[in-house]
Amino acid sequence: MQTTHLFQPQPHIPLWLKYTVWAAILIISFIIENLTNLKVASLFFVSILLILFALGQYVYGQNLGFTFTETHFQQHLFKGGWVLHWTNMKRIDECKYDFQGWCTPIPWIGIEIKDYQSCIERMSPKIITQILLHQRSLLLLGLKQHGRQREFEDHVMKDPPYLLPSGKRLLGLQAMLAHRMAIQKELWGFDLFIAEGDLIKPKEEFIGMARRYLAASHSNQKITTKG
Repeated sequence: MQTTHLFQPQPHIPLWLKYTVWAAILIISFIIENLTNLKVASLFFVSILLILFALGQYVYGQNLGFTFTETHFQQHLFKGGWVLHWTNMKRIDECKYDFQGWCTPIPWIGIEIKDYQSCIERMSPKIITQILLHQRSLLLLGLKQHGRQREFEDHVMKDPPYLLPSGKRLLGLQAMLAHRMAIQKELWGFDLFIAEGDLIKPKEEFIGMARRYLAASHSNQKITTKG
């Protein structure tokens, strides 16, 4: 299947606003020069240019969203991103909160994976930290669903070494993420999650697209194995 990018639309700044900002910067620079001297005005002008350049790089220098390829799925975040190969994904579906026998969809998509090691070891410490912080509310909701709210403090920062089936031990942030994924799997049936607010298209369409890529990947794997 062809590679598909689903990126957040970047903000469009009207041309008149750009001219207004530049005019304001020049006017303020002239005022500063008259009140002080050219050196101070130049320093102000250069500082503003550097700030605008940094903001431009922050906003326009990266694409936020998702990439679907024949081999893997990737989420792009401000601090980097994470990658999951289709061969390491069992299923993807919407999360549902079960309250007194009533199942209510919540604004999260869950992903069940096969192997923690290949997934976690590709994540940077910044991404792991972001996932741990961003999904705390989901952990609390999952515990509440099972009447285990009092366990929240035990799981939210759980960091003992995590022993993988391969015999390798994960430490530090990697261990914390592995423990978090394990308890989330117990509570929700999924290991990784995507917030609905991060999506570019409706949740149902996003899940449908992911499932098509997942099915195609499994089909290609079977053909390769037979060959």
